[in-house]
Amino acid sequence: MEDYKNKAKVTGNIFKNGYKQKQTHPDYKSTITISEQLLREMVEAVKSDTRREKGADLSIAMWNRVSKNVNPKTGQNTEYMYTAIEMDTYKSDKDKATQEAVDTVQFESNVKDELDDLPF
Repeated sequence: MEDYKNKAKVTGNIFKNGYKQKQTHPDYKSTITISEQLLREMVEAVKSDTRREKGADLSIAMWNRVSKNVNPKTGQNTEYMYTAIEMDTYKSDKDKATQEAVDTVQFESNVKDELDDLPF
């Protein structure tokens, strides 16, 4: 399995939308820059994707946080969501593990067949 610390990912913060004036405006808003390494992985994922609608699956995780500094406008600490985005490898990791299990069973079966051919 891939080393999680070396996995390409981006992190950022998503803040409550201070400019929301209508119900149709988003509650939270942010801009997150995708790193070159993650972008390259996304392109490779799309190139090797065999699904009808090709794409790169991303995993997004968010944690509620509160800023350490007080916002001068509100006089309070700002609540935000710390966000991490990375390639979602769950399915491919699961497929690899399944294939490894199948390969192991096939190997053990071949060894057993070879041992059955021994004259003793």
